[in-house]
Amino acid sequence: MRYFLDMTDGGPFAIQMTSLLTDEQLMVQVARGEAAAFRQLAGRHLNRAYAIALRLLHNREDAEEVSQEAISRVWQKAVGFDSARSAFGTWFYRIVTNAALDRLRRRKVPAENLDDHAERLSDTGPTGEDLRIQADEARRIKQAISILPVTQQMALTLVYYEDFPQAEAARIMNITTGALESLLFRAKKTLKQSLKPTS
Repeated sequence: MRYFLDMTDGGPFAIQMTSLLTDEQLMVQVARGEAAAFRQLAGRHLNRAYAIALRLLHNREDAEEVSQEAISRVWQKAVGFDSARSAFGTWFYRIVTNAALDRLRRRKVPAENLDDHAERLSDTGPTGEDLRIQADEARRIKQAISILPVTQQMALTLVYYEDFPQAEAARIMNITTGALESLLFRAKKTLKQSLKPTS
């Protein structure tokens, strides 16, 4: 929906009302080649796409590339998007997770050392005993998650870190809700075992 003060060419007074539109309505505009609608969608979804990719890839540069690749595909494949088949978010986050999985399959070198990753994410200010314990626990959890099968990592990321409802996470992963619940159950069981304190 556009409102113009200068109706001859849109001029410098064109006002975009895209913030009031749904993702699906914006996709109709993107399919027509409207860059402003594309920027609006990117603004809404790029940070979450990056967060999902980072949790799956454990590498900031790879996560940036995957999220940029995914948002580029939105522009390229906008004409083929069918809102009757799936919501934009489900479609887009499936692109993100598939691109992250492709990246994992192509990797020739192992993922970066989790200790190095955890150190970069930890607080750089003065640390006390409590902060050291929290950092150690976070490192243990990240390490335990990183050895889970990728599908279990993806299920945990979508449901617990990105707060997708299970039904939507299942659609993103292109599996049934029952299969997602099974992945989550197995992941939690494995994590509980691997994080059990040793005596």
